[in-house]
Amino acid sequence: MPWGVGFASSRPCVVDLSRNQSVSFFGWWAGSEEPFSFYGDIIAFPLQDYGGIMAGLGSDPWWKKTLYLTGGALLAAAAYLLHELLVIRKQQEIDSKDAIILHQFARPNNGVPSLSPFCLKMETYLRMADLPYQNYFGGKLSAQGKMPWIEYNHEKVSGTEFIIDFLEEKLGVNLNKNLGPQERAISRAATKMVEEHFYWTLAYCQWVDNLNETRKMLSLSGGGPFSNLLRWVVCHITKGIVKREMHGHGIGRFSEEEIYMLMEKDMRSLAGLLGNVPHLLFHIFYPYFLHD
Repeated sequence: MPWGVGFASSRPCVVDLSRNQSVSFFGWWAGSEEPFSFYGDIIAFPLQDYGGIMAGLGSDPWWKKTLYLTGGALLAAAAYLLHELLVIRKQQEIDSKDAIILHQFARPNNGVPSLSPFCLKMETYLRMADLPYQNYFGGKLSAQGKMPWIEYNHEKVSGTEFIIDFLEEKLGVNLNKNLGPQERAISRAATKMVEEHFYWTLAYCQWVDNLNETRKMLSLSGGGPFSNLLRWVVCHITKGIVKREMHGHGIGRFSEEEIYMLMEKDMRSLAGLLGNVPHLLFHIFYPYFLHD
């Protein structure tokens, strides 16, 4: 009897993973702050044998039987890998009284702080503001399905912009306190260009055009002997998600050459805003990009 594998959630939905359907819950690997969440279990269920499709298995040639057995083994392996990836591990209790707990993705294998631009942004901000914090790499998303997010005095805040506003209000820190109204407007315009436009060109470069290099950097736990296969699965699922989200954004409707042309324009715009400052910024920012 053929079997299907699915993801059963407490919400009213079941994602069937046995029929090549699009799955959208891996978007966070691309570093996106788009909200989503998933909680549940991997399940296996029998598929009805309409019309006696499998009735003649006994008379099939050996190579067909081998294919059936191989397919079943691959399906079981996929279920195991997905279970290891999606299982909700019990989180140890964290005391966030007078302490900033930064929840973010695990460190990559090549020593860079994060594959997520938003996690990198948040940790860099905390270092620049000289705010003591604790990293927590549990992989648990916020209630809004976002990463990174923080806990402070048992309050939980997600979304980097809202986190910064929250810390400014609670702790009285403000890195832009010396900027005038026009400079603040320029700062916000540049930030939105980077986060809402330039980011997608980086995502294309990272998760579509250079997927194999990204796969080497990806750090996953729980895969055991299937770690390499698990990284391959996650990266290729993420690639499809990034391409779909880029298409919805609009930038993904252009050719590769056009996407990189847009990336270059954004980078030249940033260079024009910074002027001769980049050399100074390198010496100021470099210590903050070093991880624990």
